[in-house]
Amino acid sequence: MTAPALAERRTTTVTHPPDELYLEVTNRCNLRCTTCPQSWGMPESSADLTVERVVQILDQVPGARRVVLHGIGEPTLNPLLPEIVRTVKGRGAYALFNTNGLLLRGRLLRELVGTGLDEVRVSVDAATPETYKLVRGADGFSKIIANVRQLAAVKAELGSSTPRVSLWMTGMKTNIAELPELIEVAAEAGIAEVYLQRLVYSGRGRAQGDEALYGRLDVAEHASLERAQVRATELGVTLRGSSEALPAESAPARAAAAWRACRRPWSLVYITANGNVLPCCIAPFTDAPYDGLVLGNAFEEPLEGIWNGERYQTWRARMLEGEPPAACANCGSAWAL
Repeated sequence: MTAPALAERRTTTVTHPPDELYLEVTNRCNLRCTTCPQSWGMPESSADLTVERVVQILDQVPGARRVVLHGIGEPTLNPLLPEIVRTVKGRGAYALFNTNGLLLRGRLLRELVGTGLDEVRVSVDAATPETYKLVRGADGFSKIIANVRQLAAVKAELGSSTPRVSLWMTGMKTNIAELPELIEVAAEAGIAEVYLQRLVYSGRGRAQGDEALYGRLDVAEHASLERAQVRATELGVTLRGSSEALPAESAPARAAAAWRACRRPWSLVYITANGNVLPCCIAPFTDAPYDGLVLGNAFEEPLEGIWNGERYQTWRARMLEGEPPAACANCGSAWAL
């Protein structure tokens, strides 16, 4: 279905509740990555979600099929994470989270495997300790790879096929040459998937436009992508990327008004650790004023009222009318591979 046809079927009011939830289980982090709001100032006070808050939200969206347990923070810092995952799985939803992997070890690994967690995405942004430290501000690469190997061992010991594990790289000029090597790291560690993620750039930290790859690949960078694809085929690793395609394939087709194809304001809600409801998990990474992203607070009012409240309807209307909010206006160009 084309983007215009998709837009024609949408209205500002949504008759069904969101079928996907992003729950920021904590906004605390143990890293200050140079591409993340954690490194240039957080707009909300530090907080962790409690199990009671998660239940409060899930009770209002009983049909949620997918619950993503991350946001601007490191999920494994919340000591209640295993219990939260069990709560989500008890509702029959698919549960996953992104992590920097530094705390994926010991008892926590066993607890998480035992919850029935479906998927873990480990963000590394490099294939060498030197580049990892440049992007993520700490010397943790070797520790993370050791932790994911331990996760594989715990899964084997417990006879569990889950969680599915993947390595994630935020694609930048700084690190794209290491993508083929990251494929090799994944294969050696028994990880079946590597994902090349979009850089959301806002002019802060390393989140700069001149780091972006989207529409700006030079000959060497394009060659790195091609080598990575060949190496992935050779080693049996699945290589995926934003928009379900690698940038070499997707960039020309998605440059113009990519926000027109966005489904998020009609299908999901992102709730921060303080209860604020945002249109998506990308919005806080843009340079749009934070106050304008908040569509309500799920701790202070019913989610149903927020979902079809004035602020949400105005957000949808602006997208349908071709005048998207600031956080959406450059989607696919100002933030993308």
